Amino acid sequence: MKKIVLFTLIMLLSGGIVWAKDYEIQKKAGDLSVVVKMDRNPAVIGENGVSVMVKDSAGKEVTDAGVKIEYSMPAMPGMPAMNYGSILALSKNTYQGKLNFSMSGPWNIVVKIVRSGKAVSTKFSVDVQ
Repeated sequence: MKKIVLFTLIMLLSGGIVWAKDYEIQKKAGDLSVVVKMDRNPAVIGENGVSVMVKDSAGKEVTDAGVKIEYSMPAMPGMPAMNYGSILALSKNTYQGKLNFSMSGPWNIVVKIVRSGKAVSTKFSVDVQ
């Protein structure tokens, strides 16, 4: 009986890991809708895949923009601020790239979109584990 209960418990816990959802956030940048997905939830130290889908006010996917993500951790006692950037590449109507977090803690994320000479941005934060 103990083995059955233990097996069931292990299966339930491992099933939660398998079905864990990517980190996803929806924001507005000017008149554009932006959906940011990260392949790790929570984000972790090291490389994290990121994808950004951009739609115009009519709901049509935007594929003629430049998309860059800037991510930073503010200065703390004994540690300078950290600032990084990643230019995303368009692949199948989604802008994709990698973010490489150097330490755990709160990180500020800015998604910058340039389209037809007009720049817009949106901000959010993630807690890296």
